[in-house]
Amino acid sequence: MLILALVSYINASSAITHRFIDPNNCKTCHEEQFGMWKTSLHAISHENNNPLFRAAVRLVSSETHKPYDEVLISCANCHNPRLEIKNVDETFIIAQAFGIETESTKKAQNALEATHIQNGISCYICHNVDNISNIGVGYQNFSWTKGDEIAGPYDDPKNRAGFHTSVSREHFKSGNDLCLSCHQGKGLANELSTYNTGNEYLSSKDTQRCVDCHMGEPKQGIISPLIKPNDAVKRDIRDHLFAGARNNKQLLTDAIDAEISINSNEATLTVSNLISHNFPTGFSGRSLIAQISYLDSDKKEIKKENIEFKKVYLNKMGVNTLSYSAQNLQSDTTLKPYESREFKLLLPDNTKNISVSFIYYVLDPALQNRIIVDDDKFTKPYIIKNLEF
Repeated sequence: MLILALVSYINASSAITHRFIDPNNCKTCHEEQFGMWKTSLHAISHENNNPLFRAAVRLVSSETHKPYDEVLISCANCHNPRLEIKNVDETFIIAQAFGIETESTKKAQNALEATHIQNGISCYICHNVDNISNIGVGYQNFSWTKGDEIAGPYDDPKNRAGFHTSVSREHFKSGNDLCLSCHQGKGLANELSTYNTGNEYLSSKDTQRCVDCHMGEPKQGIISPLIKPNDAVKRDIRDHLFAGARNNKQLLTDAIDAEISINSNEATLTVSNLISHNFPTGFSGRSLIAQISYLDSDKKEIKKENIEFKKVYLNKMGVNTLSYSAQNLQSDTTLKPYESREFKLLLPDNTKNISVSFIYYVLDPALQNRIIVDDDKFTKPYIIKNLEF
C-alpha cells in the first residue's frame, strides 16, 4: 500500500554488490541457468520489457486516477524488489498531475530507469535473499545478504566459485516462502487485487513445493561446470525455467484433463484440475477455455460451444477490467485445486463424436480490446490439449 505522508527513498544500490546486478556476469559460469531464466516471465518483470505489464499499469492508472509512476512504484514491491524508491508523497502526485518536475519526481524517474532494475527478477534478487519474514508483500519480507554472499541451497567452504562466496539458506531447501512472498498477497491497496496462489495451495493440503513443478525435479549436476572442474562436486540442482505457458507447454498439458460420458442425446463433460492451486491462478487477466465441437460421422462440425474458466472483474462503470482497479468480482469460474467439475451437454442431432480443445490465454480475449498489447506471446491462444470422444 502506498504511504502518502512522506517520500521514502532508499539507496538500496549502495547495499548491492554491483558485479551481481548484471545477469550476463552470472552467465559466464552459469550459462545453462541463464538461458532458461531468460525465457521466463521473471526476466521481463520490468515495464520496458513487458508490454502486458506496461499496458496493465496504464489501465489501472487511468481507472484509479493515479499517476502512472505511482502505480508502477507500488507494483515494484514484486516486479522490481530492489527499486530504490519505495513510496511517493502528495507533492509527487500533484507534480505528476500538472507535469511539473520536482526533486521527488526526478528521484522516482532515476530509480525507475536504473539499469539494474531493468534486468527483472534476475539472479541477484532471489539469490541475495538472506532471510524472509512474512510481514508484507515482495521486498517487504526480505532482508538481503551482505557483501559478496550468494544464497542458495548449498554453502561452499572451499570457495570454488571465487567470484562470490556461497551461503546455504533454508528457504531454498524447504517451504515456499521465497515464491509466495510475491505470489501471495495484494498487488495494490484494492482488496480485490490479491494474488491468492499461496492460499489456494494451502487449501489443497498438498505437500509439493512450488519448485517441484515450476523448476522441475532435482537432478544430479554441476551448477558451474567450467570453474575448477577437478574440485567440482555433483549435487541436486533444478532447472531455472520458472515454467509457465510461454516456455513450457507441458506444464499446462499436465494440469488439466477431461472425460465424457454419453447417454442418448445428452453427455456429461467432467473437467479436472490436476494441480494444487486454481487454474488459472495469479494475474487476473488469464483464462482457460474448453472449446467443444460436436462432429458428425464425417467428422464435420455440427455445432460449437465454449466453457470458460476465469475471473470476471468489473470497474465502477460496469466494464470488464483487471482486479487492481475493479469495484467488484462478478464471477469466478476458475477450477479449484484438484477439483473435478461436471457440465451437462445437449447433443445436436447426428452427433457421432465430441472433441474438446483446452485453450489458455495469458490475456483473456474479452480484455484484449481494453488492454492493447502488440506482442502475440501475451494475446495468442495456447492450445494445451485436444481430446476426442
